[in-house]
Amino acid sequence: MTQFRTRHSVSRVLLLVALLVVRGESVTMSAPIHGAALVTASPSSISPTRLERLLDRKDPAALADSSLPRLAALDAAGRAWLAERLASWDVGSRVAAYAFLQVGTPYQLGPLGEESPPDTDPVIEFKTSDCTVLNLVSTALAHVRETGSERGAMAITNYHRGVIGYGTRFHFTTDRLDSCPYFRDITRAVAGQACRHRLVTLNRRADGSRWIAIEWSRNREVFYVPRELGPRFASWYDEGRLPAAVGVAFVQTSKLADGLDVVHESMLWKGRTFLHASSRTGRVVTMPWASFLAGPGRSYDGFVLFEYR
Repeated sequence: MTQFRTRHSVSRVLLLVALLVVRGESVTMSAPIHGAALVTASPSSISPTRLERLLDRKDPAALADSSLPRLAALDAAGRAWLAERLASWDVGSRVAAYAFLQVGTPYQLGPLGEESPPDTDPVIEFKTSDCTVLNLVSTALAHVRETGSERGAMAITNYHRGVIGYGTRFHFTTDRLDSCPYFRDITRAVAGQACRHRLVTLNRRADGSRWIAIEWSRNREVFYVPRELGPRFASWYDEGRLPAAVGVAFVQTSKLADGLDVVHESMLWKGRTFLHASSRTGRVVTMPWASFLAGPGRSYDGFVLFEYR
């Protein structure tokens, strides 16, 4: 999906929660976090012990609980502690854990950049998200122990050959799936002959202009699962055809003819729980996959599926 440059704001109250938790102090939330929350220090059910118990369950979906500190509330030391606690989890579950910890994060289109013109936004940050950034940040953090730094992990996750620059950024989702070692397109492996496909010239619009102002384009055969098969994803997970954490990117056939591979991306957990950064609600949310298909999902024609590696 194309990424565009924007700005975002900082939530200082979330940072306060992180500092209290990292120091072993207890806090309480007077309201669930949905973008911003009222936080007060008092005797509480929120404590490192409770977070430890949730992590011991190895259930990423439990971390969606918005009474827990969100990822944006953790400082560098807190994120390092979390990376150590998740080290024994498989990579898909680690990615999912970081994604569920972002439930409630405010939506902001294109919050990441290269910290230099033409996009001066940070290479990695946690206070806002969009649909692509949710996957990028979650995946980068899942690999931070092997790369040695968050920035180094994001360089591999979001850039060709790990070289940070506007021209080397993965501006298109399917190009990232082909080129980044942390992702793999599994659409055909899952759906086989039920897939539909279209040859797309990425970054080349029907009128000859470009989506992104860089001297780059690429022919790519985009295979996608037709929307009418979406209700089968739960049973496909039960049958072992889908991994527990699977990336889902959304196709609109009218855009394929205009040089754009997908128009949205997300994560699906165990074929049933849909997790995405929603421009409609203004934050990262979860909902039943069946409900999404019956509602906003009706505007899409199909799905590109990918795994986390």
